[in-house]
Amino acid sequence: MPIAYVDTSAFIKRFLQEDGSSEMDGFAQSGAHRLTISSLTVTEFRSIMKRRLRERMIDRAFVQAATGQLLQEIASGALRFHAIDAATFNLAGELIDTLASPLATLDALHLACAKATGASLLVSADRQLLQAAREATIPVLDLSAQA
Repeated sequence: MPIAYVDTSAFIKRFLQEDGSSEMDGFAQSGAHRLTISSLTVTEFRSIMKRRLRERMIDRAFVQAATGQLLQEIASGALRFHAIDAATFNLAGELIDTLASPLATLDALHLACAKATGASLLVSADRQLLQAAREATIPVLDLSAQA
């Protein structure tokens, strides 16, 4: 089954109602790709949940349920998980050095994870990351508001 690397900007749409949430849900439910996330995704997911909690957009019970679901999907294998290792960090640095598209550190890590996992598709709502992925010849599913 082909692998789709899903960055945090797209993955969070499975849990929080945002522009692109229905598209992300449909993609995830289609079963056409094996969804893959990274250790970076888990950390960013927790950060976003905590920020939304501080902003009172969600409550503590929602955060606990969403985080529990995420961890259960990883443990069960429903989500493929890539732990970022030294080779992935090195690849991120190489991408920063070689691509003309500007890459922020975390975007470079997401792109490196996509490459390291052999993903045939990168799913994101981050326009800068999407542009870099296109330059790196990785097909994309664009969930940005201006898609």
